[in-house]
Amino acid sequence: MKKVSKEDKLFYFERNFFTLDGLWMLETENEVGWDTALKIDKAVWDKLLKIIIRRIKKYLKIDTNTLQDLIEILTFRWSVEGWKYNILIDEENEVLIEINECPYKSIMDRNPDRHDKIESICKDMCLPFYEKIVRDFNSKIALKRTKYLGLGNNKCDFHFYITK
Repeated sequence: MKKVSKEDKLFYFERNFFTLDGLWMLETENEVGWDTALKIDKAVWDKLLKIIIRRIKKYLKIDTNTLQDLIEILTFRWSVEGWKYNILIDEENEVLIEINECPYKSIMDRNPDRHDKIESICKDMCLPFYEKIVRDFNSKIALKRTKYLGLGNNKCDFHFYITK
């Protein structure tokens, strides 16, 4: 019997995380229709993201809620999930991140039957998720977005800044 290593666990959970998310959504949609499935999925992800942010914060031993803390948490998550991004501005009161590839959109891009759902996932899931994450993390941090991969742009942008 093979002794399971940390790398084995990482392989297993990394490979199955996105598969579980996608299959759950497909099966829920088959049972209750797209609109209800999306509503349920959004409710689940609202709760899951709050847990994920809290656990990453604890894992990284972050004790404050500064803009730099938020960026550390988000980029950790994005790196683990395989997002491709560049940090264009990284200052104490302002951070601009450009997303070149989102794993969730990439998965849907590979399935022609899901192309018509990409815009809805972007508008109804991703946009409100990040607004909520930022608001819950620190009400003095604002987020401005002008580009969205899921809405036809060639990149997404996340412009975080401290409000006065």
